[in-house]
Amino acid sequence: MRGKSGQGSIEYLFMIALALLMVLLVIKALSSITTPYTAILTLSPGSMESQVEDVGSFKVEAWLEDNRDGTYKVYYRIWALKRPLTKANVELVCFGNTEHVGGLGPIQHSTLLEPVNYWANYWTPVPQDAFPCQVQATVWKKGIW
Repeated sequence: MRGKSGQGSIEYLFMIALALLMVLLVIKALSSITTPYTAILTLSPGSMESQVEDVGSFKVEAWLEDNRDGTYKVYYRIWALKRPLTKANVELVCFGNTEHVGGLGPIQHSTLLEPVNYWANYWTPVPQDAFPCQVQATVWKKGIW
């Protein structure tokens, strides 16, 4: 007695298809992992230049604007350049007198940010005696940096 010659090949095709499906599921799971990145930009009225941390797929900018009354406006902008960003937490941390600094709590961005676009906000007034200050941004995006 002899069995059908093509019977085993269908079973092998199903096994290969199942293996490919498992590989695709692993790749999809790895690409959906979100990983955080923290940027710390230090600002001081003595140096009015903007500070930039460019990671390649996104960048974080911070700069000062003189209010002409002894206080400053502290701006930041987080750019999604090549990949979407899933969220960001940004906080202003000052090392001087923070008694008259408003809004020192964290600012959260939680909507999906598609490239090329940005999140932005600012703090004001920040008195000169509150400086130096840092804009601390933690940014999450899907996949590997």
